Amino acid sequence: MTLENISPILFYFATLTCLVRAVVRTTSGLHILQLDGYKTGRYLKWIRQHPTNCFEVKEILVIGGFLILTAFYPQYHNTWLFPVLCVGWGAFQIYLSTRRKKIKAKKPLVYTARAKRVFGLSICLLAATAAALVLAAKTNPWRVAILLFSEITVLNLTIANLLIYPLERTINEAYLFSARRRIKTLQPRVIGITGSYGKTSTKYILHEILSQKFNTLMTPNSYNTPMGICKVIRGDLTAEHEVFIVEMGAYKRGDIRELCNLAFPQIGILTAVGPQHLERFKNIENIAKGKYELIESLPADGLAVFNCDNEICAGLADKREQTGSPVRRYATEESPVPSATDSADLIATNVRYTDNGLAFTVCPNTEASDITETEIQTRLLGKHNVSNILAAMTVALECGMELQEIREAIAKVEPVPHRLQLTTGAGGVTIIDDSFNSNPVGAKAALEALNEIGNGKKVLVTPGMIELGEKEYEENRRLGELAADVCDLIILVGPIQTKPILDGLKTAGYPSQQTIVALNLEEVKQHLATQVQAGDVVLFENDLPDSYNEEQ
Repeated sequence: MTLENISPILFYFATLTCLVRAVVRTTSGLHILQLDGYKTGRYLKWIRQHPTNCFEVKEILVIGGFLILTAFYPQYHNTWLFPVLCVGWGAFQIYLSTRRKKIKAKKPLVYTARAKRVFGLSICLLAATAAALVLAAKTNPWRVAILLFSEITVLNLTIANLLIYPLERTINEAYLFSARRRIKTLQPRVIGITGSYGKTSTKYILHEILSQKFNTLMTPNSYNTPMGICKVIRGDLTAEHEVFIVEMGAYKRGDIRELCNLAFPQIGILTAVGPQHLERFKNIENIAKGKYELIESLPADGLAVFNCDNEICAGLADKREQTGSPVRRYATEESPVPSATDSADLIATNVRYTDNGLAFTVCPNTEASDITETEIQTRLLGKHNVSNILAAMTVALECGMELQEIREAIAKVEPVPHRLQLTTGAGGVTIIDDSFNSNPVGAKAALEALNEIGNGKKVLVTPGMIELGEKEYEENRRLGELAADVCDLIILVGPIQTKPILDGLKTAGYPSQQTIVALNLEEVKQHLATQVQAGDVVLFENDLPDSYNEEQ
């Protein structure tokens, strides 16, 4: 076979292997796109922050070298050098496709209907682009550039996501319309819960209490987006459900209002306003306005419940009360807000740790309530859960439950998975699992729990807190300072992400030999195997999503 005959065949072979590799790389990109809720802007931001995960520098340099060769020696494609390049490049692409590093995802890619549509369109665009490039190249000496085809995966996936958006929006609107019609027909009593933190725990606690008397449904896990709530309404809500508890999350102003227009809450709980997701909201004022959309969406006679330990929530409670609508407040005796206990309807006093969890006394404001002072015992950890319990108690009383029913239900509440969940690990080590997410208030409470539990070595494992915007460095540095007062050993996950924590540890004078910086959780496990023993307590504080993985 002559060089003239074999060169095109091998060129097509190399192009085909590049196409296959592009398909493989598309799955990785699709995973990140799904984690970012198919938000093109968020995906592009991730690309800017992780360029080496999206582009193979070595491949670009190799082909760049051949492009330079083309400029000085354009006849090379008529020599045996070109087919040798095609064979070598094709073999290299096959090797990379089959031997790529596999990192176990914390939240794997799920091939939902939407994911399949985006993936399918992306592959069609890849195939069409490859065909067009091959036909256009033919014998052009610059055609070697086509061998960088797999590098367009990022652009291709972005275009596919943008092109399919109108279809996805149409499909979503159809589902949302169906969900609105269903909830209006069934007419359960809807309780909306939002806040920068505490909303999921409050939801679980309230569900446990109300289920003692009512047929109650709650949105599971962290189903707090329009399509997540829509799925619950269309698939799980029935005529038998008397109460529907809806957790409402938000990344920008207008998100909560959209959820309220779907679920139509009659009672709203605002657990806190803080810097969580400050990166997306840009400032605290936007967060407060976004969370308050739940309260604004309530009917005129709808009850609004506020955590007055949070200064911003306390101000929003006053704002709501000025409208003449019913308002209930709760607070703890150690509230950082001076006037919180004066206006609160329920006040927690004498908060303390016991062998079985937390205990505290609930004192009603005698001017606002006719219930009696009562002692509460719970297996939950973390003093921040006292506020979550008070929120649930306030709503349960409004729903007509007796105080004794509420006390008995609270005693049965199991820890929310991965939120200060106490377990026993291998070798008799006590594990405090607070890995779902982290915020400044929750992290402080978790360290307090670590300090109170057990008499052995106190160990913290954390990658730090994220999405705190301009406050992220300062809050993580503060976390390091707080941890220095409690921990005998600190294992940080991710050298880049945890630098502020290290700075805080240095400021507090924490011994460097008691700090370990690990790259991933596998390294953490190896260190724990040699560093802890029976009786020690290990706190896992936060577990970052895959899009923050420094290994990618």
